[in-house]
Amino acid sequence: MGHTISTVRMDDALGWGIYTYIYLFHMPAMILLSGVFSRPETTPRAVRSTFQLLITWALWEGLWAVLRFVFEGDDLSSKFLVSPAWSLWFLVSLATMRILLPYFARLRHPLLCSVLLALAAGASPAIGSEFSASRTLCFMPFFVAGWLARDRGWLAGDWFMRPARRTRAIAWGLLGIVALGFVAVPQLREVWRLDSWLRWRDGYAYMLEDAPLGSLEPSTWWGILLTGAGVRLLLLGIAAAMILALLLVTPRRSGVATAWGARTLYIYLLHGPIIWALRESGAVERISALGGAEGSVLGIAVLLGIGAAITVVLSMRWVTKVFHPLVEPRFEPMFARP
Repeated sequence: MGHTISTVRMDDALGWGIYTYIYLFHMPAMILLSGVFSRPETTPRAVRSTFQLLITWALWEGLWAVLRFVFEGDDLSSKFLVSPAWSLWFLVSLATMRILLPYFARLRHPLLCSVLLALAAGASPAIGSEFSASRTLCFMPFFVAGWLARDRGWLAGDWFMRPARRTRAIAWGLLGIVALGFVAVPQLREVWRLDSWLRWRDGYAYMLEDAPLGSLEPSTWWGILLTGAGVRLLLLGIAAAMILALLLVTPRRSGVATAWGARTLYIYLLHGPIIWALRESGAVERISALGGAEGSVLGIAVLLGIGAAITVVLSMRWVTKVFHPLVEPRFEPMFARP
């Protein structure tokens, strides 16, 4: 849903607000949940799982290269397999996080160290989109927190497993307050391009130049470092709070979405070409303009509906059967028998 409105988010305050709201927490949440199901081990099973991610990533990098060559005439970029194509950065980051987790697990304070590393990453302009290095370091605290939450039983109490009505009300209130912030301050996008900071891939110096905080323009290296690290720490804290609130309001009983949750990798990979086709054909722009200048609400609503529909369709069982070779290719012959 975020990708359906990403190219038209600057057309009006509504689209920008919804996009920024989603990006405040959605990838941190996915990465925290990935950490919950990860182990700091180098067993054959763990190695195969990580290798599966890398094989899938390399396959889809090739598919995107072919797609762009056929329809756009783009030759193979010099950054092929260096800067992941569009949403494929997640696979690279997830594989890297799994490789790093055993080392973080050896530390006395792994979560604190991961946060400090995330803050320090923005100080170097050399840490960017290559091999998704910046996002890996920035999102590592959520991955480590997910592992710690399960390993140390942080979420095993009744307050989380069976949250009371008051607890759920507080969680809903937090999510609502953040949303109301965008409604109450529509000028925020003109004062501060918060959505640019939520890409998590550039250094502080570049971000404070490209998306400055109003009139605040630090010029010294320490001013840039402190300001950038302060903003990043704030965004990490907001994301953590929103993730906890989201998990608290999530129903505990099984439902239709429970089965869909096992197929999220199919949605994540397969929605990309669909959204790309909608963008390249001009459909996204035409839909966003439904109703003329006053119809941005209708256009955004339709685009979000399309995003939701794509999610539902790609969650169906037949999709996993048809596209299994592309999403989870078999590579067992590459490994020695146990």
